[in-house]
Amino acid sequence: MAQTPLNGLRLYGVAAFDSGLHHPLAEGTTLVQFRAIAGIVAPAKYTRAVPDAEELSDYTRVLEEVQANTAVLPAPLGTVFKSQDHLARWLELHYFTLTQAIGSIEGHGQARLTITKTPGIDAENATAGEVRESSKHLLATASQSMRVLRGQAAATVSLPVPEEDSHVVAHASFLVDLEKWSSFSDLVRKEDARHANLDFHLSGPWPPYDFVRMQFGG
Repeated sequence: MAQTPLNGLRLYGVAAFDSGLHHPLAEGTTLVQFRAIAGIVAPAKYTRAVPDAEELSDYTRVLEEVQANTAVLPAPLGTVFKSQDHLARWLELHYFTLTQAIGSIEGHGQARLTITKTPGIDAENATAGEVRESSKHLLATASQSMRVLRGQAAATVSLPVPEEDSHVVAHASFLVDLEKWSSFSDLVRKEDARHANLDFHLSGPWPPYDFVRMQFGG
């Protein structure tokens, strides 16, 4: 007979905590506090499961709501602790590292940028060699723009380009000061206008998904 999974706590992220705060940072969640930080949690079954689309939507909603209130470190999607005591001990054990990480991303948001080939850039009658040379040139041009944008960000993470999508030239995330977000967006638009053979797609500001790597050891 299969055992019923124990009730646990789903951890969405760890946020800076204000001792005067008396309400949740996101709808449907509660806080597990330790000193100046708090885990954003909700009840969940303590069992291994692959998160579905609904859980992903809930995860991003919660983190975006928290980000609107305070700095937050996203936990990996689907992270579940066995109990509040287990989470509290983990927060205590990693308190110094977590507070340092929160300090580094506080006041910043994540910008995701995808650079693609402008439609029609590859002529239908081009040879394979010409297509390769064109791709090399576009990659070099995109890399130059990335260097320009990197100079206006606190940190940058290069993301893998999908092999199945030949139109994507470059993909990256930038950690941007929220007070300078408009300036960063303007710079992206200028780079887009400067390169007629490339299209720049910017989204955000998002929680710093690509800049946080939480470790959960046994």
